[in-house]
Amino acid sequence: MKLKKGISVCIITKNEEDSIKKCISSLNWANEVIVLDSFSTDRTLEIAKRMNARIYRRKFDNFVKQKNACISYARHEWILALDADEVITAKLAEIILMKISSQETEYSGYYIPRKTFYLNQWIKHSGWYPNYTVRLFKKNSGKFEGPGVHETVKVKGHTCKIKLPLHHYSYRNIGEHIDKINFYSTLIAHEKYSQGKRSSVIWAILKSISKFFLTYFWKLGFLDGRAGLIISVLGGYYNFQKYIKLWELQKFSKK
Repeated sequence: MKLKKGISVCIITKNEEDSIKKCISSLNWANEVIVLDSFSTDRTLEIAKRMNARIYRRKFDNFVKQKNACISYARHEWILALDADEVITAKLAEIILMKISSQETEYSGYYIPRKTFYLNQWIKHSGWYPNYTVRLFKKNSGKFEGPGVHETVKVKGHTCKIKLPLHHYSYRNIGEHIDKINFYSTLIAHEKYSQGKRSSVIWAILKSISKFFLTYFWKLGFLDGRAGLIISVLGGYYNFQKYIKLWELQKFSKK
């Protein structure tokens, strides 16, 4: 049943044919699903259109601008911001409907935790869970801010936490995980370089080691077993990639 207080689900995509169907299928309770696509070359748009999503296209520049552009197309009071590889469970949908249909709600935004399925298990530690971020907010009260990567929603007004998590089906395998590390580390290195930040080979190594120990021990990655160890190692590798690419930019970019 659709809400009197409408809700728009906003999703940005680029070649998400393996994920988008599962995502949109979990949203049949929402008033509308908006997909802002960065010119996918696979079947993403075909699948989204077949599932009655509203489709728009925009060349990707950074995540903040892309997600805010997606929100701008929303017709309803409330926004639920999702990634294409995320799913809203039936129980979470019930809670969302209850929260925003209240006539006396004092909140303009809600933090929702995210539980990730990785290497055939749910990750319960490793810095990946609970990973609270604002996902549900009033359109007129919130927008994405921050750097081009690791953007967050800033809300004007009171916020609250929803304890039940959305489900995140992130990487199908380790190879895909490494591909994403390569993609995001390049974006972050260029972002840091444009901000005047600098690095060195030693700094990249130290950041890598510190990230591993932080994830595996302080954030209890060891409790996630082998998956936690892999997450910790690849987290260190991610940090190494970010800072060694920053060093490469400062060392070899044309003046």
